[in-house]
Amino acid sequence: MPPAYKRPAAALAVETPQSGRRKTVPTISEAEQQCEVITTALRDTPGVPEAAKDMLIAALPPCLSVTRDKRHTFQHDIVGMANEALATIQKDLETDIANKDAKLADSAGEKQRRGSATSEAKTKADDAETLEAQRLTAKTEAKETEKTKQAALAEAMKQEKSSLIQFEKVSAKKTSFESLVSMQLEPLKSAGGGKREISTLAKALGAFEGFDASLLQALSTVLAKPADEHSSFDQIVIKQLDEALSDVKGKLDAELEVVDADKMEKASSKDAAQEARNKAKEAYDNAHSDHQEAVEARAGAKKALQEAENAQNSYDADMR
Repeated sequence: MPPAYKRPAAALAVETPQSGRRKTVPTISEAEQQCEVITTALRDTPGVPEAAKDMLIAALPPCLSVTRDKRHTFQHDIVGMANEALATIQKDLETDIANKDAKLADSAGEKQRRGSATSEAKTKADDAETLEAQRLTAKTEAKETEKTKQAALAEAMKQEKSSLIQFEKVSAKKTSFESLVSMQLEPLKSAGGGKREISTLAKALGAFEGFDASLLQALSTVLAKPADEHSSFDQIVIKQLDEALSDVKGKLDAELEVVDADKMEKASSKDAAQEARNKAKEAYDNAHSDHQEAVEARAGAKKALQEAENAQNSYDADMR
């Protein structure tokens, strides 16, 4: 890189060893002094590469060392480039001064604006913090409600299962009774049967509540004969048996109707509990989303407050 133009040392008196006399160095001319000022200023030219600055600074002194009317066209071009660079510097300086003057003129207003911005940011940060706390509470409550509804659903499902088991049990009992009557009793009433068959039937009927023990004992005699051989006593026993069968069937039908209604009720309760749990889950999801949004808003408000405080704290430095 070519060295910048430097003014020679001021006229110095030096003593030569040979003669012992002092030799005076010629003093710098006014033109050289002005050239030094110009080349120093050219170093601050904005938007010009350093290599270009070096070239201009190196070429300028020879151009300024002669008067305008004696300069070559190339020298005029160099001086013109220097003028253009200095004009750019001057324009930037004037712009900078104007900006600083405007800043100083509005310093009181700027200080007030920064203070107001900080106060406003503080209010927003406080509001965001309050909102975040409120939504956290709402989310926590929604979660507890969801847990409660989930527990209620689990209990409703348990009761529904129990009622279904009870319904199936009574239904199977009724089916078993009807099968016993149609498949075993009716054939014996019509054609009679052996002692073992009658004993098995009596024992099976005795498992159902509503049959008198003496009536079941009488079956061993009555059902041993076909219907056309029944005596009047046998017919009385058969009539009492039919009445007992009707009563037992009525009780089973009534019991089945009760457990069926209970089954339907428990299923309806389970469906309602499921819907309530679904709504509670949706409410919690919404509360969770709202809280997350508030957390992000609070973070943004906190960041804005910090920026406003930094701007307020840097006021004096910015005004310099």
